[in-house]
Amino acid sequence: MENVANTSVEQGIEVTKENEMDLVQGLLAAADFRTDDALQTEIQIKRKGKLFFSFKIRPLSEEELLTARRKSVVKMANPNNPKLPPIEKELRIEEFTAWKIYLATVDKENVWDNPTVMDGLERKGFSVLQGIDVINTVLRAGEKDAIDDQIDKLSGFYDSEVTVEDYAKN
Repeated sequence: MENVANTSVEQGIEVTKENEMDLVQGLLAAADFRTDDALQTEIQIKRKGKLFFSFKIRPLSEEELLTARRKSVVKMANPNNPKLPPIEKELRIEEFTAWKIYLATVDKENVWDNPTVMDGLERKGFSVLQGIDVINTVLRAGEKDAIDDQIDKLSGFYDSEVTVEDYAKN
């Protein structure tokens, strides 16, 4: 512990109550990424220049991503021993993407879980039981993929992206 303190002093960094409070405040502020308006992005669904609807998305936590994955995995009996817990057979990518969009949507109650939308889609002959069914019904594959990329960017996956120059240097 003494070495750490000496190293900090040698580098000119002195731990004080003020910068310790800055650290605490910074950590607490960083935890608000789910509700921070500055981190939200508006998604507009346009086709041939016509705006159909828009909604806001936000960053996802690791826990939310794991929830989306868990809900999208097909499981099978463990081939080594049926008494063991089931194992993953496959990940349904289209469902995983829909769950990510659903969980990242700021106002999902008015967009994907809207009873009027669900009833209207059912009257049109679509089977809609939950919000991700609405997502899979109204969004095209490319739109879902683009929204998925935006969610990943907001969630910090491309913050340390390696540039072509950096890759060539290493």
